[in-house]
Amino acid sequence: MARPKVDINRAQNIIEAADELFARYGYERTSMDDIARHLGIGKGSIYLEFRTKEEILFRILSRHAESLQNDLRLRMLDENASPLETLRDSFVTGSVDCYDRVTRDIHTPETFLHTSITMKKHFAEFFVTRRKMILELLRKAANAGEIRRDKANEKVALALMMGTSALYPPYLDNYSETVTINSREDLIKMAPLLVDLLIAGLKS
Repeated sequence: MARPKVDINRAQNIIEAADELFARYGYERTSMDDIARHLGIGKGSIYLEFRTKEEILFRILSRHAESLQNDLRLRMLDENASPLETLRDSFVTGSVDCYDRVTRDIHTPETFLHTSITMKKHFAEFFVTRRKMILELLRKAANAGEIRRDKANEKVALALMMGTSALYPPYLDNYSETVTINSREDLIKMAPLLVDLLIAGLKS
């Protein structure tokens, strides 16, 4: 008896379709039936790849987390670059790159990685790895004489992540009289100011 034909791209197609529908209608309002209809396949075909809708969301967020990590890794590959400038650039341009990815629609699911406590716990390894990479840059900067050696430690790496968290979703502005959500233009202006203040503290 012939085995059923397997679509090797099916899982990827499901992820792409779910990402689009989650962004358009919201995660809660999108069902497995909606994803199946969008793809023109039976719901059973989705269950061959994913047991639950949450599992699809995890795959979407894993892809986003991996993309953020790869961005930082690529910056760190330049051995001729200043470690401190690489660190600064990773926060300034990295935050704008993230904004462009996660604000394509109001419900974009990638925002969960930055705003949901549950998802942050599920992807704890992402944040641990990012902290280690920042620590590596701090140590390189200390060895290059760019910052004080006592600033190259895990607590400082964590403080940098906490200090720059405002550069990532949900982009709330709780300190202005009228503005409630920061725009891309706001982020482009504020990111260098904030990061430069933090970098200056590493040198003092």
